[in-house]
Parts: sequence; C-alpha cells; structure tokens
Amino acid sequence: MADFISDSTKTHWMVSNPKRLIRTGMDGKPFRCPFCEGNEADTPPEVYRVGGGEVNKPGWQIRVVPNLFPITDVHEVIIHSSEHEKDIEDFSLNQVENIVKTYINRFNILKEKGKVFIFSNHSLTSGASLIHPHSQISVIPNNIPTNTITMQPVVNIVEQNSSFESYCPQYSEWSYEVWVKALGQIKFGELKVNELTSLANILQSSIKKLKKIHSGNSHYAKKPFGYNFYIYPYDSWYLRIIPRFMERAGFELSTGIMVNSVEPKKASEDLKN
Repeated sequence: MADFISDSTKTHWMVSNPKRLIRTGMDGKPFRCPFCEGNEADTPPEVYRVGGGEVNKPGWQIRVVPNLFPITDVHEVIIHSSEHEKDIEDFSLNQVENIVKTYINRFNILKEKGKVFIFSNHSLTSGASLIHPHSQISVIPNNIPTNTITMQPVVNIVEQNSSFESYCPQYSEWSYEVWVKALGQIKFGELKVNELTSLANILQSSIKKLKKIHSGNSHYAKKPFGYNFYIYPYDSWYLRIIPRFMERAGFELSTGIMVNSVEPKKASEDLKN
C-alpha cells in the first residue's frame, strides 16, 4: 500500500511505497526488458491494448498494464510500442494519435477513483528506470493535496494549428520548457477525432524541436536527450513538456526556487527556428 506522509505543517507531502525499492534492472538479475514484444508474461495482466493478437500475447501496438512497482495504489504503465528505443519523436503520426487516445481512455476509466495524473519520463536522465518508451498514469486519493501548477498565460508562441498552440510561458522553470493548450473550450476527456490529431501533431512537433535544440548544443549533448511531459487533464487543462537539459542543484533544493538560464522569449525563437 502507498503511504502518504505530510511534514509537520501539513503543507508538504510525500509518498512511500516499499514495492519500488528494487525495480526491474535494479535487482542484480540478468536483464530482460518486460516491455518488449514476446515478454508479455513479465508484466501484470494487461488492462487495455491497441492492435491485434490475443490478450497478454504478441501482436499489440500499444499495451497498458498495472505498474509492477507502483507509486500509488492505482498506477498503470502505457507501453508506447513494441519498439525498444523508438519514441514519440520517431513514430508515425497515427501511432502518436493512438497513444493520446489511450491517455483519454484510461483517464475516463480512472477519473472516479481520484485525481488522475498522466506523465512520461523519456530516458534515464528524466528518471525513467527502463529505457523502453512508456508513459504512466497514477491516481492520487482526492483527500491528498497536490501542488500542480495552474495554466500559465500564453506568450512566446512557438506553433499553432487548428486546435492547439504551443508556447514558452514567462514563468518557465526549465530551459526550453514548452506548454500546449487548447484553442477554445475543449475538454480533455472528450477530444474529437480532428482535435486528437492536432494534439498528437503538436506534441510530436514540440519534441522534435527540442531534440534539435539538444543535438545542436555541445553542452546539452554531453548527456542523452531526455524529457518529461505531463498532462493536467481537468478544467483549464494543458500539456507541459520539460526537457532535461539542466539539473536541479543545491540552490533549487534548498530554496524551492528554480533557476532558468534561457529566457522564455529566446527559447520560443530558438524553437521556431
């Protein structure tokens, strides 16, 4: 069971779950990727799949399983594809659309259980424990406070399509972070086909742009390309992409104040170019 613990002021919370102590690849055993096609028996039974084949057998395009090492009591893994290294920036647009459809499906199924958080950690530099690309969905009990940042005003626009726009808000805690918001009143759990395509397109485009920034900078390129993104799926919903070009250091950890050395306006101009 997940154990939610607050500090003495009840303003900061942490979660402890002993199941995460020794995850796959951290247990000293010979490694076999549990997310690769053919290794379906290495995960808990699937709860959702895109593609053909029998349940818990090969033939899938996207697979959703309970997290074997959960943070919270309801915690799922969305395996992006059977490809061990390809991710959103490498896929066909149709595959990215199917990933977004999966997010929406799982959100609508889990939203009555608590507060749903959808997130992805790409590469070890972003906190992923397995290289095989995947996202996660974690549900936090409604009585546990969370501190998700609210949607920031739109400035420094990078890209716009028929339903969404990407931008670098003035309050950017990370170098080159990109936010995506809907144009108009579009609910995350009710995206229409054309809106879903637009979201998949701008998500993929944003990550491709960030990868070019990474590869074109000799300092950033010293470590593998990594990023996190998450979706806040409720009212005034948004998608936030955080490239891991910088690390949190002593100042940030001691003060809670983030340091960003790239002005958001410059970041948006670099991304547009």
